[in-house]
Amino acid sequence: MESNALKVGTKVRFLDEVGHGMITKVISTTEVMVEDDNGFEYPYEAARLLVVKDIKEEKMAYERVIPSVLEIIQQDVPPERKKRLEKDFKTKYKEANDQASSRSDMEVDLHMHAIVDSQSGLDPAIMLELQLAHFERMLQIGVRQRMKKLVFIHGIGQGVLRHQIWSRVDQYYPDCSCRSADPRQYGSGATEVWIGERAHVS
Repeated sequence: MESNALKVGTKVRFLDEVGHGMITKVISTTEVMVEDDNGFEYPYEAARLLVVKDIKEEKMAYERVIPSVLEIIQQDVPPERKKRLEKDFKTKYKEANDQASSRSDMEVDLHMHAIVDSQSGLDPAIMLELQLAHFERMLQIGVRQRMKKLVFIHGIGQGVLRHQIWSRVDQYYPDCSCRSADPRQYGSGATEVWIGERAHVS
């Protein structure tokens, strides 16, 4: 961060962790006091901070607008099932949000049998969209709750879901990075998404 930006009241983003803050005191040309989103003050090196002009604009620049389950299912699925699916997903996200508030990591199974009660009536393209929407919603919960890591179990298959996960993290989540999960535990069928890390590791 340039020294001329070291001013009280300047909004900044942390380069090595998730979140934003505001400079409350200039200690030296290389160190400042920053108040984070939770109202706590910490000393930070200027090199670990990035000035942002508008936090809301920056957040909107890479926060995905994810379609709802009902928006994804645009085919002949009975109304009763649409309502049940929507209710099931809302329950999943409420439970995940509650769990994330007290944990640093989370495991998410993206296999269809773990997402919906039945795959009948859903073509492959719709199922992939549901998997990706579920992935992104869970990731956003992790980001909001300041979790450290999420493990997404996607299986091996043809590698389409894995590729989409890595691609979307790279394109839309600049404060996150992907790496292959522990092969001893997951084989080649899972990806770790680390929150607050920018460099991608294979």
